[in-house]
Amino acid sequence: MGSTRVAIIGAGPAGLFLSRLLGRTWHRAEIDVYERSGPGDAGGFGIALSDRTMRQVAALDPLVADRIGRVARPLSGVELRMPGGRLRYDGFPVVTVSRGAVLAVLTEEARAAGARIHHGRDARADELDADVVVLADGARSVHRTARAEAFGTTVSTGVARYIWLGTAADLGDAATMFFVPTEHGPMAAHAYSCGGGLSTVVVELDHGTWRRAGFDVPQRTDGAAGEIGDAELALLNEVFAGHVGATLVSNRSRWSRFDVVTNRRWSEGNRVLIGDAAHTAHFTVASGTTMALADAMALADALRKRDNLTAAFDAYERERRPAVARVQCLAGPSMRWWETYGRRMHLAPAQFGMHFITRTTAVSYPSLRQRCPLRVAEAEAAYRQAVGVAPDAPARHAVAEPFTARGSHLPHRLVGVGAPASGPPGSGAVVPRLVPGAWLEPLPDGAGRAGSGWVAGMQGQLLAPGLHALQFVALTAPDPAGEDDALREVVALRRRGVDGVLLLPGPAGWWDRLVEFGGRVRTEVGLVVAGCVPMDWSTERCRDLAVDAWSARLHLALISARLDLVVQWPRRAADLAPPGRPDDAG
Repeated sequence: MGSTRVAIIGAGPAGLFLSRLLGRTWHRAEIDVYERSGPGDAGGFGIALSDRTMRQVAALDPLVADRIGRVARPLSGVELRMPGGRLRYDGFPVVTVSRGAVLAVLTEEARAAGARIHHGRDARADELDADVVVLADGARSVHRTARAEAFGTTVSTGVARYIWLGTAADLGDAATMFFVPTEHGPMAAHAYSCGGGLSTVVVELDHGTWRRAGFDVPQRTDGAAGEIGDAELALLNEVFAGHVGATLVSNRSRWSRFDVVTNRRWSEGNRVLIGDAAHTAHFTVASGTTMALADAMALADALRKRDNLTAAFDAYERERRPAVARVQCLAGPSMRWWETYGRRMHLAPAQFGMHFITRTTAVSYPSLRQRCPLRVAEAEAAYRQAVGVAPDAPARHAVAEPFTARGSHLPHRLVGVGAPASGPPGSGAVVPRLVPGAWLEPLPDGAGRAGSGWVAGMQGQLLAPGLHALQFVALTAPDPAGEDDALREVVALRRRGVDGVLLLPGPAGWWDRLVEFGGRVRTEVGLVVAGCVPMDWSTERCRDLAVDAWSARLHLALISARLDLVVQWPRRAADLAPPGRPDDAG
């Protein structure tokens, strides 16, 4: 059988590692890598890799793993620094390394494996004489875009502005997040030291702050279009240099908005997508290079084991899609959290920190207790203090703590839906397993109903013995694409006198959507948020026994300022759609 000609467009981590693996394991392949930039012209600063990724690379290519590991810097935790103090969360290990150092290692080892790498070559996919064409040219791949309909490409652009910078400061063994109020609005940076290069500093601003600071006005007359100017860099240094410990520097850095890329198909004919060209996930979950390397490993294995190109591409996609979907599912809430962090900076530091560390469902309550028990205890204490519980009172489940809002007071956070079985609303009926409680009672048809396309056709009052009735509107948490519109509708409901929202169970994954949207309603709009749970929440575990029990989920949602009340829905856990499948971050 003759040789197979493989052309790879893009000499980033995905393309280079693929060429290295194919050169080592697929001996009938002739491999050419085309990169329009010159050698050593790689932009950016540092990248982060999980322990799991390093183990996977080491299993397939011990030499590459060893070379990267020798220059990488291990980090063991995350530290938040804000006006109210600093908090460290240990138990989140990654290694960080200069992107330039990684590319240098991969380039040398790809060539050693027989790949030919052509820098300064802007290859055209249609003009390449190759049996396999791998599109590894990044999130804004021009070759994928030219065939967007065939690949089923969707690109969704975020609203926040971010910029990658560097600094000579040594930031220690933690990824450090700085939150700084300024005259222009809240500013934040995530920074970490890197092996083999400068430390990385990513500044992220909401659109309003970015505009008020004057960053929307181009200031640089030389250099690449959109590159940050001296005055802009000076302003960022005024804000962050004192916190970081050294001045910030640019490497052709420019302001961007994040593009979330998905594709219905990852291959078309003899062309296949890999890395950011196939999919992206927000950088705050440290996923870009991790997914690129995993793609390279899966595609190399599929091509080596199958003579039929279509079968190889299908096997590659089947192998990688579930893992990519999981990462993108986690990255979405993280991206939206960073786009709106300024709206939560009023929280007590311990609750702000817990809100941050649980911004995705990647970490369970038991895992947090194991990794950083002091931080969890501080958040629980802040929660109890906020509801008026004495500091020396015994700790208990967050549902059991009292609730007060708008002149109403409840002895605990658990309410029911509809009239209680043992008496009319307000009669002091007993909620199972807890003290006398309150009920959300539906209002008569037409009684102050607030119409909306996404609001369920239901309103109710929170009723309890001798209390003022709180007006609630019931709704299902919207999909992420409709979240901002839904928040504007919630603001309008508040103006019309609604006191709170009741978030209902919905399609598969509803709990993750419920707690994310509930957290935004509670902290950004200021309404009371009640979340539905199965009637057997206190005894039944989730359908997937690998995740939290319902009681742990509810406790975490309450202490992290995402819910105020827990509503016992008259259906069992097994009768509802799966609430989601959070897995611990490795």
